Amino acid sequence: MRSIQNDNQLLYMEDKNQIDPIKFIKKVLSYWPFILASMVIAMGLAHYYNQSTPSVYQVGGKFMVTDNMNSNLIDLTGMPQGSSYQPPGQNVSNQSILMKSKPVAEKVLELMDLSVDYFEPGVLVDRELYKSSPIFVQVDWNHPQILGDKIKVTWTDQESFSLNFPGESYFKFLPGLPSEKIELDNYESKKYKFGEWIDFPLAKIQIGLIENVSEGEILIQLNTKQTLLGKYAGENLQVWPIDQTSSILGLTLNTSHPVKGAEYLNNLMEVYMGMELEEKNRVSKNTVDFIDKQISGVADSLNYFETSLESFRSKNKTYNIEAEGSSVYKEITELERQLSQEKWKRQYFTNLQTYLVRESYDQIIIPSGIGIEDPVLNNLIQNLITLQEERSYYLSTLTEASPLVSGVTKKIEDNTTLLLEVLRNINNNTQNLIEDLENRIQTAENQFTRLPTTQQDLIKIERGFTLNESIYTFLLQRRAESALAMASNTPSSRIVEFAQPSDQPIIVKKIAIYIIALFVGLAFPIAIFSTFILMETKIKDPAELDEELAVPLLGKICKSKTLGQLTVLEQPRSVVSETFRSLKTNISFVIPKDKQITMAISSTISGEGKTFTAINLASIYSLNLKNTLLISCDMFKPSTLKDFKLKGKKGLSNFLSEQVNNVDDIIQPTKFPLFSIITSGETPPNPSDLLASRRFGLLMEELKNKYDVIILDTPPVGLISQSFELLKQVDLTLYVLRYNFSKKEYINDINEIKMKKGVNNIFAVLNDVSDKHLTYKGLNYGYYEESGSKQHKFKKLFGRNNAAL
Repeated sequence: MRSIQNDNQLLYMEDKNQIDPIKFIKKVLSYWPFILASMVIAMGLAHYYNQSTPSVYQVGGKFMVTDNMNSNLIDLTGMPQGSSYQPPGQNVSNQSILMKSKPVAEKVLELMDLSVDYFEPGVLVDRELYKSSPIFVQVDWNHPQILGDKIKVTWTDQESFSLNFPGESYFKFLPGLPSEKIELDNYESKKYKFGEWIDFPLAKIQIGLIENVSEGEILIQLNTKQTLLGKYAGENLQVWPIDQTSSILGLTLNTSHPVKGAEYLNNLMEVYMGMELEEKNRVSKNTVDFIDKQISGVADSLNYFETSLESFRSKNKTYNIEAEGSSVYKEITELERQLSQEKWKRQYFTNLQTYLVRESYDQIIIPSGIGIEDPVLNNLIQNLITLQEERSYYLSTLTEASPLVSGVTKKIEDNTTLLLEVLRNINNNTQNLIEDLENRIQTAENQFTRLPTTQQDLIKIERGFTLNESIYTFLLQRRAESALAMASNTPSSRIVEFAQPSDQPIIVKKIAIYIIALFVGLAFPIAIFSTFILMETKIKDPAELDEELAVPLLGKICKSKTLGQLTVLEQPRSVVSETFRSLKTNISFVIPKDKQITMAISSTISGEGKTFTAINLASIYSLNLKNTLLISCDMFKPSTLKDFKLKGKKGLSNFLSEQVNNVDDIIQPTKFPLFSIITSGETPPNPSDLLASRRFGLLMEELKNKYDVIILDTPPVGLISQSFELLKQVDLTLYVLRYNFSKKEYINDINEIKMKKGVNNIFAVLNDVSDKHLTYKGLNYGYYEESGSKQHKFKKLFGRNNAAL
């Protein structure tokens, strides 16, 4: 039966060793003043941050893009098109990424002069001036410049100004080199003239006064291109498809100035449309450039023949060709016109082959643009140009290893191979046609030699003039057609909704900062105190101690404010004395008042107040007219009762070692009535053996007949195992633990004494307890002698009932 009871107690203690989340939360919340203070401080810092940080504004617009990049693509390669298949809407997503790319942002920033920001100084935050600054700054970016914090420009007249550097962090910037931090604390302010370049080792700028302001102060901040790209091509700019089924993009930009942000978004959409139109006109422009080069050469030849023809006619007085000559002239002229066109085509085919071999796809001209009507060749080149545009588009957002890019690259290679084969066949056919035309011209020229010399010369000149004139007219016609096609091109994208500036800053961001601050202010102290509680190894909570003990907590002894051990005898009306009276009362519920009491006072280690508890508990009994005897059994520390100033040196060790045989010889009365003491005596070589001897038992039997109360001040059980022998001689054992000194693991020592050693008459006492834990139904012991001392208001406010630092 006893074994079952012990097993149940062990299971009960195992459950107690587990952390109770509700109790743990209560412990943490017992620090609520500190948690509240942390939250207030965090919210104050958040408020200061929000007030001292420039407001952020959000501007937005809508932009429509095309989602049919490959709609005109004709696949003549025989290749399956699955390798470059795009899911619906993917092109829209790609274009949204392209709009956020740095190349597009660079073009926009070239239109807007954002290299210098202007600010009006404020108390907590400086107000940005966009297009409203009274000064204008030009920067020479080929010269080192000062970046980082703001530069103060101050003037008191319209002629000169001075520069100051009020910030804490400045950097020296030079293109192509890493930035270098510089110190400007010792910079001496100088006067500079408005409109003149300021050239010194760290900067080269020109500041002009654009408004008639006699005095003022402006802060400027220089921005490099990389800084601006990080601001306008980074997370501040968001581009996303508004709907999965549409090709309309939404654009938002977080900016410090709403007007500047709106202008940037509008310029971004305009630049994007311009880039799209430029890409569309690229082929037509190549055609026009090619024709212009050809026209330049033909025009010179045409002028030469026109001048020669006029000179010949004027010199020979011959203006008309005779009938026979006219027939030959027409035949040869037509053949030469055809020959010229075929040679021109062959030159185009040769150039095209060169471009294909060099992969100079951006220089390719569509044959139909210059009058070569070959449907197969035209479709192949159109496909090649479209594929190359598609590949360039993908490379703006993807890598070469991307499946989309790889698929399009494979198509380009196959299309180029097929195109080169077609060009070889066309070139061969053209060469055969040129040779045939040359033979026919040679036959016609044989007839030409039979004409008179004057007629021959006139026909030669007119042949050259007519040939170049026809070529010139042909080229002009083709150029006009290409120019018209280029002029009629319009971008497929368009602006659906222009960005409009808004005066309302983003509230969500400030609210988010408050929420984050509130969370940090709450979580940080909770984490600190939780860690502190989990890592705390000392006993600080009487309520928790009572729950974890397997024995009753019989009393709590208040922290003594005196240095001596005789607190009860010297200050009987003190709080400490009252706590000992309370302990005595609790003992009376365990052992009846009229019964002789023998008790042992022990602890785990020295320093927990075992002797202090024994002396003052004995004092309480003597003050209550109980004949009381205090026996110091700790022969390892014989000087523990020195406050009584006893003169006798004979004690317990002398009696147990049979140096003294009369018990009365070791009992020493004190100056306090009904209070006697047996000291530990001289330190013997074998104190543990003496305490376990039969003579000690006989001594206790004799003393119990003489005294109402006997209290044994035993050695610590955690240090001397023979202390357990003393516990067999007593009616109850008080095990002393000290507040904020004893470790929590000592609780297990007490529990093991009860459950494993079988000592059932053991009780716990918590010594040196703080005043805040000594309450009874909300009333403390303040009405005793210590109540006259004033308690600090801060202590009253931050006092806790369940835990202590």
